[in-house]
Amino acid sequence: MKPEVHVYLAGPDVFLPDPIAIGARKKSMVAAKGMHGHFPFDNEVHPEPGESPEVFGLRIGHLNEKMMLNCCKPGRIGIILANMTPWHGSPSMDVGTAHEVGFMSALAEMKGNVIVIGYYEKDALGHLPPADLATRVKDWMKQAHPGQAFHEKNGMTYGPDGTMIEDFGLAENLMIVNAIRKTGGDVCYSFEEAVTLARLLADERMKMTSRVARAETPVRVGWGKALA
Repeated sequence: MKPEVHVYLAGPDVFLPDPIAIGARKKSMVAAKGMHGHFPFDNEVHPEPGESPEVFGLRIGHLNEKMMLNCCKPGRIGIILANMTPWHGSPSMDVGTAHEVGFMSALAEMKGNVIVIGYYEKDALGHLPPADLATRVKDWMKQAHPGQAFHEKNGMTYGPDGTMIEDFGLAENLMIVNAIRKTGGDVCYSFEEAVTLARLLADERMKMTSRVARAETPVRVGWGKALA
């Protein structure tokens, strides 16, 4: 039986003004490619009577991880599409989404049926963020420390606050990009591109799994023919 493809839609979208509509739109685009989309708000979790905000928040985290695990059940290909757009004015992605990328990448290591894909989206003015982390950090530091100098040491750039700026030409922190690429995924620069890549990689993973299964199937020879 052909595996189902289940896609977990990660990102700070849940904090935007109309997250339900955003989730519905993205799930619709995923469905158009023959995949099942899952958005954190699908859990429909609400505070229980007397439940503290701390306990409620941790319960949300547990349910989100459970949703990711469900995407990776046997007989499925689990994919996470992670919105890595810089968040809250920082040069980097939302930290909760970063955790989810690592969570799914670890599952890929154990299960082999998981693919991690990151993507960036345009801002309200229609601009994409700079494609590499170092440029974003430098721009952010210039705003935080106006008029103060950067300096070079041993081939690395240090900011006005004296800290080294990670610069490997990668879209995000090296651990994030490594977590993505080791699963066969990549970083895209639109959600549409990420969905298309998800479908392509899922199909490739299915073909590879099918080839391995055929290679491991023992050849059974009928005794009548073998003895003839």
